[in-house]
This record gives sequence, structure tokens and C-alpha cells, in this order.
Amino acid sequence: MDKPSKKQIRIWGERILASDRKAFNSLFRSLYPRLIRYAGSYNRNRAVARDIVQDAFVALWEKRDQLEPDRSITGYLYSIVRNKSLNYIRDHSREAVGLLEDRPLKAAEESEGRHEKERLVALLKGWISQLPDRQREAFELSRFEGLEHDEIAEVMEVSPNTVNNHIVAALKTLRDQCDTYKMKQMEDPRYE
Repeated sequence: MDKPSKKQIRIWGERILASDRKAFNSLFRSLYPRLIRYAGSYNRNRAVARDIVQDAFVALWEKRDQLEPDRSITGYLYSIVRNKSLNYIRDHSREAVGLLEDRPLKAAEESEGRHEKERLVALLKGWISQLPDRQREAFELSRFEGLEHDEIAEVMEVSPNTVNNHIVAALKTLRDQCDTYKMKQMEDPRYE
């Protein structure tokens, strides 16, 4: 399903406020895959991510009479998923829970171009993982989840200007990392 417009989500939110199960189902089907990816950024276990997202929708339904029409329902769901994911990490800290999925490099017989692309993707993931937590969160919600600044602000419980500052700082850091990498590659092609 295509990404629904803010207007469509608002309509669903108003209908959910009136206990419309069809609107709730439409919202669920529309946002579920995105929320699974978001929960997966906190925990690699897909089953746990699905449980967290389902719990978030249950919480939304149970509190539907408290929904505010002017508040982003998308941001509200992302906040619930974020909090439940962090609670899961806290409660299961002995398990290996990561923020980014490791992707092994393909076999050596693949083309050099493909290998280089994968190496750059791995470097970029590493640079993103090294960003300060709030910058990384704002950046990932914006670039990977497609949320707008006001929605990210709700999830992170900060102002949209603060979200913008986090994203700008993250982009500058990533650009600087990339420029440094390029310069060192020019000096020594074996540089990683």
C-alpha cells in the first residue's frame, strides 16, 4: 500500500476516535510495515518487532477515546513503538539487541562494483551508528521511515526546530566522514 497522506491519516484518526474498526484496520494495514522496520531498528528479532507493533496498535485502540484530532496519529504510534522497543531492550539487556542489521559482504566472485557499493553501504551504516543517539534517531526517522519533522518531533518529544538541528548536524557529520574517506582513498586506495 502506498504511503497515506496526512489528510487520510487524520480522517482515519477521527473515525477511530468514533470506534470505527474499518478505519483502524486501514490505518493498521497502511502503517504496519513501516512500524515493523522502525521496531526492527531497535531489535533484530522480527517476531519481537511484530509483537511490539501489534502491542502499539492495541494500545492505540484502547486509548482511542483520548485521541486528539490535531495530534499526529503516526507520530503517536511511532512514540509507542519507540517506548516499547526501549522497554524491551531494558528488560532483555542480556540478549544481543542491535540498532543496525549486519549484512555480510557477497562472495568474492561478484563484480567489483557491487563489492564497492556494499563496502560503502557498510561504512555509511557504521558512520550512522556512531552518530549521537538523538541525531541518529532523528536522521533515521526522517530518511529511513519518511516521517516529517513535526511527526519526528512528537516521537522524540522535542520541537520541530530541534529535529531539524539534529538532522542538519547528522548530515554534516556524515558528509564530513564521506569527504575524509574519499580523501584517504585518493591517497591510499587500500584505506578502509
